[in-house]
Amino acid sequence: MFADNTLYILHTNNTNGALENCYCPDHPFGAIEKRSVFIHNFIREHPNTIVVDAGDFFSVTNHPFLDSLIIDAYNSLPYDAVLAGDQELSRENFKLYAKKLNHPFLAANFSNHFDYGLESHIIINRGDYKIGIVGIINPKVFRFYPKEIKESIKLENPEESISAFINEYSDSLDLIIGLTHQGYDNDVSLAESITGLDIIVGSHTQTKLDTGDVVNGSLVVQAGKEGYYIGVVEVQFDNDKNIKTKSARIETMTLIMPDDPYIMELINAYENETGHINRNKLKHQKSE
Repeated sequence: MFADNTLYILHTNNTNGALENCYCPDHPFGAIEKRSVFIHNFIREHPNTIVVDAGDFFSVTNHPFLDSLIIDAYNSLPYDAVLAGDQELSRENFKLYAKKLNHPFLAANFSNHFDYGLESHIIINRGDYKIGIVGIINPKVFRFYPKEIKESIKLENPEESISAFINEYSDSLDLIIGLTHQGYDNDVSLAESITGLDIIVGSHTQTKLDTGDVVNGSLVVQAGKEGYYIGVVEVQFDNDKNIKTKSARIETMTLIMPDDPYIMELINAYENETGHINRNKLKHQKSE
């Protein structure tokens, strides 16, 4: 059982449209089909758990049917907050997808976030603790996009957006989490320049940080790519709700883990609609 003074954060990033893994010999890991079971089981054992995603859950290239299935998959998961990444914001029909996502969808420095139904931040209660979650996207992640896309996405200074949130709410919160879509190096720079950001859940560079890095008091974490891993952060508080310790680890979604039946239905729908069959998966099933 969990301790009353412990809070957990499960974090994912850069799923890249992977409902399931490719079953490639050099990547014997699962994806959302394993993630779903893991998260639900974890929360049953540890009710004081927050679940977040730092963006790029859509595939790298535009596949509308797959995008719709990813939204369905994410809606079936108990996310407390999801950050918009460049692969979401750059979609022509992003506004429609944003309305379909049932979870708080964050983008504090996206100038038009209210028009798209996005939020700058959320404040939630989990157990005895009040947690603030703010999300930002760095304009640098769009540098290789076509000019028309870069000009259509107006982003304010990400550091200023997070600082404004901390200045307004830090006195009333027990923990502040920053969801960032900007890459590991920029996360380190952000931590060095801001005080009061307890945890930075990063993305974009698809970095696997096995135990996280502590920078200027902030715990910087990121959980790889393609749904291979789930990051687990454990925060211990004292009796006065001050943070005593913060630690991080990575859980691997192995192929021996059980599949979520609903996610498997989405995978079957994708295969039936597109005619795409995962040959590596068929070989794996025959060898079992």
